[in-house]
Amino acid sequence: MVKKLFDILKERGYVKDLTHKQEIVNLINGEPMTFYLGIDPTADSLHIGHFFSLTMFRWLQDFGHRGIILIGGATALIGDPTGKSDMRKMLSKEEVFHNKLEVKELVKRFVRTTGDNPAIIVDNADWIGDKSYVDFMRDIGVHFNVNTMLSADCYKKRLENGGLTFLEMGYMLMQAFDFVHLNKEYDCRLQIGGSDQWSNILAGTELIKKFDLGEAYSFTSPLLVDSQGKKMGKSAGNALWV
Repeated sequence: MVKKLFDILKERGYVKDLTHKQEIVNLINGEPMTFYLGIDPTADSLHIGHFFSLTMFRWLQDFGHRGIILIGGATALIGDPTGKSDMRKMLSKEEVFHNKLEVKELVKRFVRTTGDNPAIIVDNADWIGDKSYVDFMRDIGVHFNVNTMLSADCYKKRLENGGLTFLEMGYMLMQAFDFVHLNKEYDCRLQIGGSDQWSNILAGTELIKKFDLGEAYSFTSPLLVDSQGKKMGKSAGNALWV
């Protein structure tokens, strides 16, 4: 008996959080659909955590699903507060531009961007960068409850240290808006990523629901951790670069 894709992903340890388990199983095992993975260019290279997500992306792509890689040219200028005890160092626009170029080329080593069923690479600066603050807050901010946001895992450490900024709170809104944009433009129905992004990814799914755009789903994979059980990444200083 030929194994279904979801069973393969589960056997290989890719499955952590699912918004709607049976619907996602059916979606992944079913006809081609569009999904996306977001990568913020906060460095000019990729680490092993990105590689894990990109291999999952490739599995979905190889089984016929249409993949979008989102390079966060806008979100990288804000900085994701998830799991941080201190505010992430703000990058200049020039640094982010340089990192974007490098990351786009590196991504092409892991996913197909030519030939049959090529991945699309997009940059959220293209739809967020020109949007005015007032318009963004009226269109997107109105749908977010601050009390709910503050209870999310992605803000807990910053809150515990008494240093969460309004700038960082905007990150979730921007990532959620990404999912809405890709849903409208490409009929994107699934966002994948690491489990540390669960709150941010879930926010996008909820925003699509609030805009009455149909069903959308979130799917995260476990984080890769070091021997002490700490997340492997840039901010922790233990990233393995690929």
